[in-house]
Amino acid sequence: MNVEIPKVDTAADIQQGEFLLIGCRHGSEPALEIRQKIAFPSFRKSYWRKGLVTFRVPPQTLTDSQWNDFRIPTDVLDNLVFARIGIRSLGQVTGQTDEERVAATHQVLTSIRFQAVHVWKRDPRLKVDTESIHHKLTDSFVSLNKNLFLSTAHLILDCVIDSEDRWWIGVHSDESQASQWPGGYYMNQSPAQKISRAWLKLDEAIARFGIDFNPGERVCELGAAPGGACQRLLEADLEVVGVDPAAIDSQIADHARFTHWKKRARDIRIRNFYGFDWILTDMNIDPDSTITALERILVSPALRPRGIIATLKLSDISSAEKIGQWCASFASWGYQTQVQQLSTGGQEICIVAQKTHV
Repeated sequence: MNVEIPKVDTAADIQQGEFLLIGCRHGSEPALEIRQKIAFPSFRKSYWRKGLVTFRVPPQTLTDSQWNDFRIPTDVLDNLVFARIGIRSLGQVTGQTDEERVAATHQVLTSIRFQAVHVWKRDPRLKVDTESIHHKLTDSFVSLNKNLFLSTAHLILDCVIDSEDRWWIGVHSDESQASQWPGGYYMNQSPAQKISRAWLKLDEAIARFGIDFNPGERVCELGAAPGGACQRLLEADLEVVGVDPAAIDSQIADHARFTHWKKRARDIRIRNFYGFDWILTDMNIDPDSTITALERILVSPALRPRGIIATLKLSDISSAEKIGQWCASFASWGYQTQVQQLSTGGQEICIVAQKTHV
């Protein structure tokens, strides 16, 4: 494989930051490229390995003020959807030891100031001690020049472990919640008594999208069994209704603020959905069927809740082409959408739609 590596010789070269490194879920690289071709056709794919795709950004694009100071415009990652994190590349460093690679990292940084260092692996299975590398990097920066670390800086230094002897070095801004998570991986862990992985997926969605539930709000989840997401909703002091013909875990089923409608969503009368503040769905069906199930409820203005959290399963990666179409459906119902492939989920996307204020 031919790998195009940006040359970084001077501060002026670094400021161009023309290579955009995107971390993503293994297997989502083709979907990421589909989204790039739709939203940013002028970007050119340069480097491709599982979990890491690099695009070369046209120089004329980088003259836009939104790209200044190594920032990546928020709409870039939002539109790519499958991008867990994006960083501005400063190049690769290699060496036989960590110490050699740390020294090489210093050579590409020049006078850049940053507030923190993130070390993460392109492939989570790679047997490398990221904590040890993090300590070596930060200790070397402090000993060399304490002014490299500034609490008022808005950049985070990224060291992406590509292989045992090769790192990618780059920076990203700290503007979003997810930018504080190394590699864009959600930092929280599931509780010891978790019912299913749905708890953690919803927990990440709440943090990543800044979802603000109000205690006492009514929430209905379509496809609730065995109750992992309902567990997280109950912890937020919400009134929860779970719709599913399958059994709900007794921890949830016996909760005073939980009601189980033991039916399929399509068998629930439309008027029964009146008065809910939120609708959640994480059904194991194709995305178009999920959209149809939501449309049945949301087509009536009188029934529209203030927010929707929908997980769409992507068994066919080419369905990434239809994301715009799905978002358009929400817009037609009066909702503004945010879409992301969560780091805690599988081959799926999460759409958060909140009612448009008129």
